[in-house]
Amino acid sequence: MRSIFPGKRNPKRLAAALLSAAMAVGGVAWATHVGQAGGLPDDPLQLQVLAGAGRQDKALARLESLAGDGAPVAQRVLGEVLLSRGEQATAAAGWLRRAAEGGDTAAAFVLGKLYLNGAPGVARDAPQGAAWLGVAARAGHAGAAYHLGIAYRNGYGVDASDVEAARWLAASAERGVPAALFMLANAYREGAGVPRNEGEAMRLYAEAAELEHPEAIQTLAMAYRNGELGLAPDEAEARHYVMETAHALKHPALKP
Repeated sequence: MRSIFPGKRNPKRLAAALLSAAMAVGGVAWATHVGQAGGLPDDPLQLQVLAGAGRQDKALARLESLAGDGAPVAQRVLGEVLLSRGEQATAAAGWLRRAAEGGDTAAAFVLGKLYLNGAPGVARDAPQGAAWLGVAARAGHAGAAYHLGIAYRNGYGVDASDVEAARWLAASAERGVPAALFMLANAYREGAGVPRNEGEAMRLYAEAAELEHPEAIQTLAMAYRNGELGLAPDEAEARHYVMETAHALKHPALKP
């Protein structure tokens, strides 16, 4: 099997990373500029930069006003801002719930994770967390599908079920979530909730590795070293993936 990694970094991926970094820096600079100018936008996403990274209380107040008018997006953004600022977690949960009940899928996802993990002022409630993740996952949210799959795999707030875990991990993997691809590969390797299939496991590990998932790359390194997953031992390929693992650990795929 040929290496899945080219000798040079993927220029499109590098360009996307540089653009993302530039946008992040630019967003904070824009927030400062707008704050100095004294004007406030009505777009909740712009206000999120001002009130979150920009730490502008006037922007937070404006966001609270929009949320109070009943706009689900503004309610969700307000909840996220309050959580990012490390304050008023109870109020954040309330705004996220209002947004989720108003049909905002992303709010249901954030609320689900909040209840699964807990926060100062918000007690852990795994069943409620899994329930909200289910709402978002059934609406097509890839990150929620991943976390719901993990909940079923480990019995967090739901009865443990390898079949349900594989189902939701597959739904997330189909949308290209690296962690879901890796966990689904493990399921096929173990025969947990799906028929044991090392070839499918290998395909999924390779796909996750292409997205710079460190554990997937490390798994490929060990597979080549030990002759696993239907591969013949190949020390050169093993060393290659060990080096790629070291790089991926510095630039890991984003968590869902």
